[in-house]
Amino acid sequence: MAAAIATRMFFGAFRIGPISVGTPLNPEGLFGLSITLLLLWRAGSDGEISAWNGRTAAAVSIGIGAISLVALGRTLGLYFLSDDFILVKIGNGFNAEALRYTVSHGGGDGFFRPLGYASLALDASLGGFRPWVWHAAGLLLHTINAVLVMFLARRLGAPLFAAGCAGALFAAHGIHTEAVAWIAGRFDLLATLFLLAGLLFLFAAKHFAALSCFALAALSKESAYVFPLLVAGYALWKRQPLGRTIPYFALAAIVFAYRWRLLGGIGGYVDPATGRPLALSLGLGSTLKAVGVRVWTGLFFPLNWSHDPSLPLALLAIAYMGVLLWLGVRAQAKSSVQFAFWALLISLIPVLSLLAGSPALSGSRVLYLPSVWFAILLGLALDGIPARARYVIASIAIVFQFAALQHNLAFWEAASERVRTACATGAPAIPGWIDGVPALANGRGECIELARATASSPP
Repeated sequence: MAAAIATRMFFGAFRIGPISVGTPLNPEGLFGLSITLLLLWRAGSDGEISAWNGRTAAAVSIGIGAISLVALGRTLGLYFLSDDFILVKIGNGFNAEALRYTVSHGGGDGFFRPLGYASLALDASLGGFRPWVWHAAGLLLHTINAVLVMFLARRLGAPLFAAGCAGALFAAHGIHTEAVAWIAGRFDLLATLFLLAGLLFLFAAKHFAALSCFALAALSKESAYVFPLLVAGYALWKRQPLGRTIPYFALAAIVFAYRWRLLGGIGGYVDPATGRPLALSLGLGSTLKAVGVRVWTGLFFPLNWSHDPSLPLALLAIAYMGVLLWLGVRAQAKSSVQFAFWALLISLIPVLSLLAGSPALSGSRVLYLPSVWFAILLGLALDGIPARARYVIASIAIVFQFAALQHNLAFWEAASERVRTACATGAPAIPGWIDGVPALANGRGECIELARATASSPP
C-alpha cells in the first residue's frame, strides 16, 4: 500500500494489470488500518506514570497552543463561504425571542443545536460581519480543544512527551481544515469542547460537572450523544461498575426524546432518492467500507486530491509512511491504546451515513471528534518505543500533518477570494463547490446582501 501511494504521488495515476490507482483513497485507508491493527496487536500492560507539575503542564499547553495558531492562522484571512453567509445573518439577528424559538422548535435543516446558534450570536455581538472575528472564534475553540486533548491523553496514562505529542498532532492535523476554516464547522468545535471537558470531569469523579458538560455538548451537535457510550467503555476498561453510567444514559434519553419530539423523528440529513433520513438508510457494504477503509484514509492521509501534492509534501509522505511502518512493527504501547481505538469507533456512530469519503475532503468536519482519539492513539504508541526514535517519529508525523493542512488550506484561500470578488460584484455565478470547498452551495442571496451592506456602511 505504501508503494502504491508513493508511486501515485510521484508519477500520477497508474495501472498495473487489472489494478488501477487514480486517487489513492483505498491504499491510504488500508495502510492506515494496518498500522492501527499492528499497534493494537502489540499493546502491552500499563506501567507507572511519571509525575508532571503545573508549570510543566502550562508550558506544554502554551506550546500546543502556538502550534495550533501557526498551523491554522491562515484561516483569519478567509472570507465567508456558502452556509457561512446564512449563519452570520442568523447570528446578527439573534435575540431573546430567537433563542426561545430555537430552544422550543426543531431546525428546518433537521437538527437541534440551540447552543451552537447561541454561540453564533456571541460572535455577532463581538464582530458583526467581520470575517476575521468569526474565524478567530473558531481558531480559539480549536486551540482549546487541542490543549484538552493533551490533558485527556494524560488522564489515559500517557506520560508528558506522549500527551504533548497527542495535543500537537491534533492541533496541526490536516483533517481539521473544514471544521476550523468554515463557520459551519462551529457546531463540531463546540460539541467536542464540552465533550472533552465532560470526560476530564468524569475521570476526576466530578459527575455533576460531567453531566452538565454532556448536556451542553448534546445541545451543540448530535455527535455528542456518544458520551454515555464513552463513559461505559471507560468503565469496562477500568473494570468499574456499569451502574455509574446510568445517569448519563438517562440524560441522553431525555435530551434525545425532547429532540425527537421537536423534529418529529430522528432528524438529520435526508436521502434525496428515498426521502428517508440518512441515519436510517445505512447499507452494510458501504458502512463496512467507510469504517474499514475511508475513515483511516482521512485520519492518516488528510489530503485534498483536487491537485496533486507538491514534491516536498510527497517526499515528506514517504518519510511519514516509513516511520509509521517502523512504529507499527516496534511499538509496545500501553493498553490504553485499545481504549482509544474503541473510543474512536464509538465516535463514528453518529456520522456513519456521512463517511463515504471524498478525494477533496468535503464533509471532513465529521471526523473532528474521531481525530481526538486518533491523536491520542498515536501519542500513546510513541511511548512504547526508545526515546531517540520517538522524537524522530513524532516530529515527522506532526510535520506531515502540518504540511497536509497547509496544502488543504490553499484550496480554501483560493475559493474564498473567488467568493469575495463574486459577491462584491453582485454576480456570484461561480460553482457551489470549488475543489472540495463549499464556495456558494448555499447563501448566494445573503452574500450579495452582505457585500452591498458592507460597501454602503461608513468606514
